[in-house]
This record gives sequence, C-alpha cells and structure tokens, in this order.
Amino acid sequence: MSNAVTYWLFAGGFFVTLLGVGVVQFAGLRGVDDNDERAFDYWIGTGSLPGWWIAASLAAGWLLIGWMTWQMYLWYIFGLGAIWIFTIPWVLCTVGLVFVPKLFRRFPGTSIPEILRFRYSQAVQTLLGPIQSFVFLSWLAAEVFVLSTALSVPLETSPELLAVVVSVVFGVYVILGGFRSVLRTDLIQFVLASGLLIALTVGALSEAASIAGGFGNIIGQINQNPPAFADGFFDWDSPGLGYMLLSIIIYTPGFVVLQGAWQRVMSAKNVNEAQKGMYWNLAFNVGIVVLLPTLIGIATLVIFPPINGEVASEVGTFGYFIFTSLITELFGSPIIGGVLILSLMGMALSSVDTYVNVCAMNISRDVLDPLVYERYDVSGKQKLIIGRLLVGVFIISALAWAFVFPGLFDIYFFSTALLTATTAIAVFAAFSDRTTTLAVYLGIIFGGVSTFVFFGLQQAGLNGWEPSLIASSGLGYGLWGLLFGIVGFIIGMRFGDPPSGERLSIYDTEYYSGRSEMFEQNKQLKRRDEEIRSQQTNVGSQGPAQSIEDDD
Repeated sequence: MSNAVTYWLFAGGFFVTLLGVGVVQFAGLRGVDDNDERAFDYWIGTGSLPGWWIAASLAAGWLLIGWMTWQMYLWYIFGLGAIWIFTIPWVLCTVGLVFVPKLFRRFPGTSIPEILRFRYSQAVQTLLGPIQSFVFLSWLAAEVFVLSTALSVPLETSPELLAVVVSVVFGVYVILGGFRSVLRTDLIQFVLASGLLIALTVGALSEAASIAGGFGNIIGQINQNPPAFADGFFDWDSPGLGYMLLSIIIYTPGFVVLQGAWQRVMSAKNVNEAQKGMYWNLAFNVGIVVLLPTLIGIATLVIFPPINGEVASEVGTFGYFIFTSLITELFGSPIIGGVLILSLMGMALSSVDTYVNVCAMNISRDVLDPLVYERYDVSGKQKLIIGRLLVGVFIISALAWAFVFPGLFDIYFFSTALLTATTAIAVFAAFSDRTTTLAVYLGIIFGGVSTFVFFGLQQAGLNGWEPSLIASSGLGYGLWGLLFGIVGFIIGMRFGDPPSGERLSIYDTEYYSGRSEMFEQNKQLKRRDEEIRSQQTNVGSQGPAQSIEDDD
C-alpha cells in the first residue's frame, strides 16, 4: 500500500473530527437564548476561558505553516542575519501584548476597530475594518497555498485539488461554530503543532549532528557551505542594513495590533486571566514559535545544504517543502509520517480558522454593524446568518487568491506594513486625550493609500529615486506608508478639533468579565456613542462651524 493512502486515512480522520467539533459548537451556540447575544458570541466565544488556554490558542494561531516555513527559510538563506527580520520584531510584539489586557480590556469591542470607535467615531471603525480584513485574507491565502503545496507531494495529489478539499472542510467547520470552534480546537492544534516542531527539531538536529560528526561541528559544517545569502552562519548583517532596520520598523508596530491576538485577550473570562494569558503567550512564543523553527532551519542547512549558493530542491522556493522533506527524510515509518502529516494540517488549521473568522468579523462588526445593522434594526438571527455567509465568502476568496499567490515575502511584509501605517497609528494615538478624530482619519487614509501606491511603484520598477539603503531593502513602500501616515496625522492634529469631554468619557468604564457582561457593556457604550453624536450634530446644525468629531 502506498504511503499516500496511509496519509490520506489520517487526513480523512482529521477532517471528520473537525466537522464533528463544528456540529457540537453549532449546538452549543444555539443554547444562547438571546439572538443578538448569540450573534455576538459567534465572533467572541463564551468569554469564559482561563489565561493558559487563550495563550495556547494564540500560540496555535501563530504556529501557522506559512509563518513557520518562512521563519525556517529566513534562517536557511541568511543564517544569523534572520534574527532582524523575524525574531526581534516578534519578541518585541509578544512583549508589547503583555500590556494590552490592562490597557484595553475595559473597552468591550470584539475587534480593534470597534474598540477605537468609542474613542474616535464610527467612521474610524468602518475605515479600519476592511483593512484588517484584507490583511488577514492575505495571510489566509498564504496558509491555504503553503499547506496545499507542501502536502501535495506526500499525498500524491495536485495542490489545486488539495486546496479545495482543505478550504471546504475548514470553512464548514468555522461556519458552524464560529469563534467557539476556533477556541475549542486550538488547544488540540497547539499540542499537535508543538509536537510536530519538537519531533522535527530533535530529529533534524540529530541528523545534522550525524552528518557533521557531532553537535559541536554543526556550525562548522554550515560555514563550509554557507547560507545562500550569507558569507557564513554568523554573518549577522547578511540581509543588508536597510533590510534589517526597515524590518523592525515595519513589522513591530503591525505585529502588536494583530487582530487575532486582541480577540483572544477579549475572550478570556476576566482581565486577570487575560493578563496571565499574555505572560504565558510570551513564554510559548519564545520557546516554541521562535526557538524551535530557528533550530530546524539551522539543521536544514546541514541536511539539505545549498548547492553552489542556490537553495536545495528539497527546500524549494520560499522553503515550501522544508516540512515535508524533513518528515520523509527523518521518519521512514508511514504511521509516524501520517501522524506528522496530521500535525501539519493541525498547524495550518490553527491559523486558517482564526483568519477566516477575523476576515468575516471585520466586515460584519466593523462595516455592516455601524452602517446597516444599527440603522435598520437588523435582528440577531439575520446577523448570524450574514456572518456565516461572510465566512463562506472569505474561504472562497482565499481559495481563489491562493491560485495566484505572489509569495511569502510580499504577503507578510506588505500586509504587516499596511497594519503599521494604519491601525498601529490609530491605536497608539488613543493614549493621548489630545488626539483629534481628523488626525486619525488622515493618518489611516494617507498611510493606507501611500502603502499601496509605493508598493505598486516598486513592483513596476519605478522606485529608482529611493536612496540606495532603502531601495536595496525592497521595503521602501512600508517606510513611505508609515511616514505619510504620520504626516496625515500631524495635519489632522493641526486642523482638527480636540475630542469633547463627552467623547473621552466613553472610555471611563470598568473591566468586564465573561461574554454576557461584555455584550451588555458593548450595547451601553454604543447607546452613549449614539447620544453624543446626536447631541453634537444638533449643536453643529445651529451654527456654520461643525467639527470633524461630529461628522461620522
């Protein structure tokens, strides 16, 4: 019997289990009596999880196959220089998230744009919602593409067919249970993904030590045949100074405002558990998300060394085949291989389910809710139906994008640069009571539009005017997007009116516990928001001057 048959049996069992979980969570969701609260639950879950669980859920969401593949590939091509592109920004991100619960858990929004709505206005929410959705759609497409490409070899099928199968199964599972499905299976996926990384780390390092003649000789072996874009393993500036600096500048702020992380902070049962969760998350990320793929990437340099400065075929473009090549190289048993293939699917699922949920939530809660649901009194039952339809739409959209996928570098850098130039500016500006709504409007618009424009210019080869340090990095669009976002913010601070005391008072709330309390506070804050906007509109209509605070 072909190994592929064994692998498909494992995959089939995994798919059936997922659908079963979706059915169970579908039934659990129906147990919420109030239809509006049930629609709210679909995006946030029961809001009753302990800190260690949300940390495992978050780590599982970040143990995405594309992300881990990219990190290993960076170490494979740059050696120690990879630390500037992924490791340092990511560690800074997890440290930054430690401060999120105490600062933002008082604001009962299911999404970052909804939280910022209470500080600024509905328009800020509707501007940021599609941006967040686009970013996570990009990452969703990356996961579908990398998983399908990587597993098409051991499963002996086409990437396109596998992408369809995976998307349908994963989509149905999330459609049924919403964020409940995500949170309930993330613990299992965390165990599967961690087990896979631990097994590959131990196996790969042992194999590398065997080839090199001992663990102490691994680095020496690498230096005899160094990474493709480095002079030796310890070539710390191998990516180039511009690439290193801009990676940290572009990545770190965008990482801190990743919607999937904040969503889990809001789903903990209380602020203390949310705080514990972020400390656990820091430990999980340093020990598992960062360290283990780094060690695997180093070992891969010995097992599948570059050939004449070119990436080995077993590694593939952007490292797409690192996982499957190591599995088949290190573990001859089809049973062990099947378990690891299953774990690889679990690794992809832990991010696919999160991302499709976020994509749909940012449209439902941040666009449709303020523009349609609140104005036309749409029922909770209708909101839930529309939410499920949106999940299906984004699964299909990601599948379509996966077939024209541009590559991991463009996806991760561009999407994170977009977050830095828009959402990060709006979030960090909320710490000042002097920040005007116009400043945030213009910061988002200037930052978002310029990121797209300068990326397009670079893709067309029209960035020859850039200083060599910036041009050589290939990340100039991220820097210009951030700078233009800051310029827009400064203009808005100069000409915008400061927020009213009533607007600032909305943020004077207590920490909430559980989904029901969060749901009630969310409704109360929206009522206060509507009252303030109505008062300001009435005042503005009595005179010629009307501040941007009033114009939603």
